[in-house]
Amino acid sequence: MTLGPGRTFRFVAVRVLVAGFLGSSSATALVAQQARDSTSHLQVVYPADERAAARAFLGYAEGVYEYIDTLFGGALPEKLHVTLLKDARSGSSGPELHLSLHHRAALQAVYAAELSRVAEREILGESYELQGYRFVTEGLANWVEARYERQLGIEKSRDIWAAYAYVLEATYPEYLASYELAEEELGKNVVDAVGYSFVSHVFQLHGMEGVRSLLDAMAVNVDVCSSLSDSGADCEEFVDGWQSALAEQARRYDFASLPEIWSLIEVSGQGDLREVGLRVYIQNPESSEFTFFVSYVIDGEHFEEAFPAERSEFRAIVPLGTMREGTKLLWEVSVWSSTVLAWRKSGWQDQVIR
Repeated sequence: MTLGPGRTFRFVAVRVLVAGFLGSSSATALVAQQARDSTSHLQVVYPADERAAARAFLGYAEGVYEYIDTLFGGALPEKLHVTLLKDARSGSSGPELHLSLHHRAALQAVYAAELSRVAEREILGESYELQGYRFVTEGLANWVEARYERQLGIEKSRDIWAAYAYVLEATYPEYLASYELAEEELGKNVVDAVGYSFVSHVFQLHGMEGVRSLLDAMAVNVDVCSSLSDSGADCEEFVDGWQSALAEQARRYDFASLPEIWSLIEVSGQGDLREVGLRVYIQNPESSEFTFFVSYVIDGEHFEEAFPAERSEFRAIVPLGTMREGTKLLWEVSVWSSTVLAWRKSGWQDQVIR
């Protein structure tokens, strides 16, 4: 069947081994029907019953590829393999892209972001894996994604997230170099929004040529400041200007009503076994009824529980159970903030039960 000039599709049988239904020694072979299509630069596989979604994707896929390839100076591989999936996370590895149809309304923007990541990998090589660069590379993918989100009318709250991070004094390269820690403390959306702000500032000062120059410098350096210097920018001057822009942005928002969280451990009883509770105090001007979450780790085992709160100034003791003396307990309390559309967290704390 012909879909258009140069585009055809055919059904292919994909064998999937599913283990676990009858035990690891009794895997069951299932055959799922999928369709395959191709364009000038793409090989696309998708569920056969998602033909309409695939056709919509194919309608813009080549145009987005050409735009991103031009944006990154021809860095994209000549051929890419794209798999459209019903229930999975979008991602990319080398020339392989996996796009979740869960993001149907935003699929074009998600696709553009994944193409950006592919281009960045091609330019940076092994440097792409450096944790100290993650806030920049993810920020750049978000910057590309935001361009398409604006066209679709679904742009995320990156400006307020970046301003929020600035208020938390969490927008400096030295802090962001530990990407995984920043992601844990701020949330991925927030730390990536800081990277988006960083890339936006590069673009505002030096255009896309400046962004590409920075990527070229990152390919042969191991830190952002050296890369800024090698790309022709004064690192200290750039960071000062970026922080000033973030400060100006933060003044546009009112963060006075953010939830505040305090918590401490209370231990009772004698002997080897102790009753442990978590005293929680939350001030939440945003709402008089909300849910808070307690995450805790006991001897390496992770737990999470949700609790309702019915007062904007909430106090309670959450029982965590019986623990042996000497047990190391880690905990964190979280509340969703409707002001910044992000989690407010107490931060991880730890205590040995005595």
